[in-house]
Amino acid sequence: MPKIAVLVLDTPVPTFKETYGDFGDQAIQVLQTSPLSKDFEFVKFKTIDKFEVPAIEDLKAGKYAALYLSGSRCDSFDDSIEWIRKLVLYIKTILQLQVQDPKFKIVLIGVCFGHQIIARAAGLDVGRNPKGWEIGVTKVSSSEKFATDFNCPSFNVVEMHQDIVLSGKLPDSWYIVGSTPIARFQGLYSPGHVITFQGHPEFSTEFGDKLVVKRRDSGVITDEKYREIVRRNKELPNEGSLLAGIIMKIVVGN
Repeated sequence: MPKIAVLVLDTPVPTFKETYGDFGDQAIQVLQTSPLSKDFEFVKFKTIDKFEVPAIEDLKAGKYAALYLSGSRCDSFDDSIEWIRKLVLYIKTILQLQVQDPKFKIVLIGVCFGHQIIARAAGLDVGRNPKGWEIGVTKVSSSEKFATDFNCPSFNVVEMHQDIVLSGKLPDSWYIVGSTPIARFQGLYSPGHVITFQGHPEFSTEFGDKLVVKRRDSGVITDEKYREIVRRNKELPNEGSLLAGIIMKIVVGN
């Protein structure tokens, strides 16, 4: 059975661990909402701190169909953290192999922090969003190509970030998945190679609601902004499962 490696790039939120698990558990849970996932084995790697990752030789040998990079509370541009520096170099190696070797078939999947790491490895600039935080279930307008390729003119996804892909020239065959008013790069796609989302398809609205409370209590957002996000979370359907289906379609198609 082909495997999907899930790189866990953060420790669990302590008060949520028992109910929701870690970011890897949440990733597997949403990907398994797609019927296409039944033919894959999911294997978690604790990449944060310990830098556990599949060996490049195992990737070359075809032991993994895809590599999923989770979100993280760390900054994707923080080069003072050794495992982040190593991760960027590791992903650069994979991206180079994708270009150099037609037989090297592995799909890179990234969400939020993972999306930014893949973008950074591809030569794009990442950093703090000068427009501030993007939080809660948010409607993303798909790019024309993504809308056509996946019959998806827009999608709603839980956002929880203040870092973004800022700018840069996309590699050949790559295009932007979609945009919001405060974040142009809401995802990246390269057929057979890369699919990323700035949002969190793996976050349930319930989990997102709890994170919004933490952001309010820590002073990141005002009470007025909190009420606006809660209202939006109730009104907009969370389409994380839709995005999971697209991810698995890409993996299977490869």
